[in-house]
Amino acid sequence: MSGGSSPFTKMLDNVFPRIPPFLDMISVQAEVLSKGMTVAVDYMSEATTARFHEIMQIETRSRELREKHLDILNNAFSTPIDREDVLRSITALEVPVASIRVVIEEMESLKIKSDNYLLEMAVILRESAAAMQRGFAKLDTTPAQAEPDAQVGLQCLANVDRVYRKALSQLYSIDDDLNRMRAHADGAEVQAMVHVVEMLKRREVYRHIRNIAAKMGEAAQVLHGIVIQIG
Repeated sequence: MSGGSSPFTKMLDNVFPRIPPFLDMISVQAEVLSKGMTVAVDYMSEATTARFHEIMQIETRSRELREKHLDILNNAFSTPIDREDVLRSITALEVPVASIRVVIEEMESLKIKSDNYLLEMAVILRESAAAMQRGFAKLDTTPAQAEPDAQVGLQCLANVDRVYRKALSQLYSIDDDLNRMRAHADGAEVQAMVHVVEMLKRREVYRHIRNIAAKMGEAAQVLHGIVIQIG
């Protein structure tokens, strides 16, 4: 027999178009998210040029996947789950990767070194991203078992918030600067100004990380909603 589809198969495909493997596509998107947050932790542990370029490449890969998957979705006749949930999943899993790329790019341009708070928050993001990867991968076979993974993601913002508040408390501690200025120590005013500039730059990075945690929670909410529908 010659290769290729038979006329009958082609006719069936025209009448009943095949459903693209959207759950597999979403799972791949979640895998890239997990990889991105893993590299972010590596960067916060030790910032290197290689890790900076790696996160840029991962973000590009995530964006390209999103565009490809959305194009397939726009041309699909039907979907295995609600079309809006497919759209939300693809988008929600891509946004945190784009955001962490912005954070690291900002740290590079502003010459901000990582600290224990940034590392701790990045670890929480990594754990949540890993949960998203596990959860979305289960939707095709054991969707009900994805709920604990969704709950990990839903806790991401609360967990990051605890570290965020501690980081701000430490960042806004100006007692040493005030004491030096009261004592009229040499260079006290300059040191205080340097501290203020550092404070503003670092707070911006902290805030961006917290926003990523909120986006991670949105991805988890999408997963939770799908589990309720098909679990």
